[in-house]
Amino acid sequence: MKQLLYTLLISLAVLTMSCTNNNKLYHELRRSDTLYTAKAAMDVYDYNPTRALLIIDSAEIVGNMSRDLASYYRAKVFTMTFEGMHLDSAQKICMSLMHSDYVKNSDNLEEVLDLLVSISRRKQDFEQWLKWSTEKANLCRDNGNVVEALRTEAEIGVILAYLGRQDEGLQKLDYVISELDGTRRFNEMDACIIALRRKVDVLQQFGLYEEIIPVSQKIIEKVDDYEQNTEDFHDGSYREPKAANVPDYSGFYRVKAFAYLARAYAETDDIKNAYYYLRLFENSRYGQTFDGRMMISPTWCKLGDYDKMLAIYDEVESYMKDDTINETYSTILFNRAVAAEARGQYKLAYDYMKRHSKVSELINSDFQKNKAHEYAARYRAQEQQMEIERQTLLNRMQNIIIVLMFLALLVIVFLYNNSVFQKKKLTEKNVALVKLIDERTKQNTMLEDIKEDSENENRILEACRLLRENPDMKVADVAKKVGLNPRNLQKLFRERFSMSLTEYRLSHKK
Repeated sequence: MKQLLYTLLISLAVLTMSCTNNNKLYHELRRSDTLYTAKAAMDVYDYNPTRALLIIDSAEIVGNMSRDLASYYRAKVFTMTFEGMHLDSAQKICMSLMHSDYVKNSDNLEEVLDLLVSISRRKQDFEQWLKWSTEKANLCRDNGNVVEALRTEAEIGVILAYLGRQDEGLQKLDYVISELDGTRRFNEMDACIIALRRKVDVLQQFGLYEEIIPVSQKIIEKVDDYEQNTEDFHDGSYREPKAANVPDYSGFYRVKAFAYLARAYAETDDIKNAYYYLRLFENSRYGQTFDGRMMISPTWCKLGDYDKMLAIYDEVESYMKDDTINETYSTILFNRAVAAEARGQYKLAYDYMKRHSKVSELINSDFQKNKAHEYAARYRAQEQQMEIERQTLLNRMQNIIIVLMFLALLVIVFLYNNSVFQKKKLTEKNVALVKLIDERTKQNTMLEDIKEDSENENRILEACRLLRENPDMKVADVAKKVGLNPRNLQKLFRERFSMSLTEYRLSHKK
């Protein structure tokens, strides 16, 4: 019985130790064990934003994200998804981050500014779009990231064009393209392609289709060169795709250029080339997507294939619901009017054109408001600059006054010290002279002992004796006693002893 009990106790002890070791080895939880990470959220946000937000919330709870970092990722999801329905929420989050310690890190500040640029672009808030883009470009230049600054300046060129400053916007885009073109590094090449696409957007906005053709062909040349010589462009930048993704990257931009060319040739009545690039576009994977079909719909309209265009517009409007005060809906109404007119449906064409005019009027009203805001922003910026210059000038004047006062103080101190020094030197000299005079006058106390030819000498010595013995005696009284007028006595005394009679008198008046 005892042996059986010992056996059970030993087994229980071994089992307990085994469980303890296993817990320590296998069940010690670590943050890296959880699925709630920023990467997990960003992997799913584009097709499942609700799930991405849940992952972000959980990551903050378990400590994988700080509060500010979680806020940033929420703003990113709100900005890029949900059909733009949460842009106001994203903007509020970003503005909160702009007033937090999170943006003290320049990389974080750049990311938040990038979100604010995207938000204002999607909201078509030109004043804010210009403001945040300018701030981001300046930040990138200050940090030495010239390529990213040029990317943002290309966007500024688009904004300027939309604000009615077409020439200024195109000049800005041409400058960016010239700075980036000809450099065989991926980052510069990618930024150049983006700038070329921005220029196409501006040229389309103003109907300059002939100019779009060489710009689009340049995009194709660049992606072809990159795809054929990928290693020559390798620079290790974070934007650079992996080798397996290079065909997708090149194909995407090449197909975009096909769409630009199809539209440009259709608008310039080169039907043959228009259909050539249209077929290339439609045979691509992007051309089969909703975004791709929406992009090519104006070309179908221009070529008179209204069925394809209207089918796309029906799909677009089902997504828009009540959000119809925008450029997209205005374009849809206009092209529906064109299609109805071409089919002889004049009443329907009139209705569409009337609605198009109304929407355009509302859009233009918003545009004018944004333009007014932009002018107001520029005026405020100018006022701020003038105030800065005024303060700078005032500070400069104050500094000059302080320097002058300091120099004047130095001069005063120098003169005072010099005066004290000279006075001290003179006092020492006078003391020696007084001592000498006293010794001389004591040797000649009797007037009878002084010769006749030294009459003035005797008078001077007598005057010294009188003043030495009666220092309160006035000089005029002394002069009268020795038989001279005060002026002559003073003159003779100075010539004889190189000091004034008054100074001699004062030296004994103590």
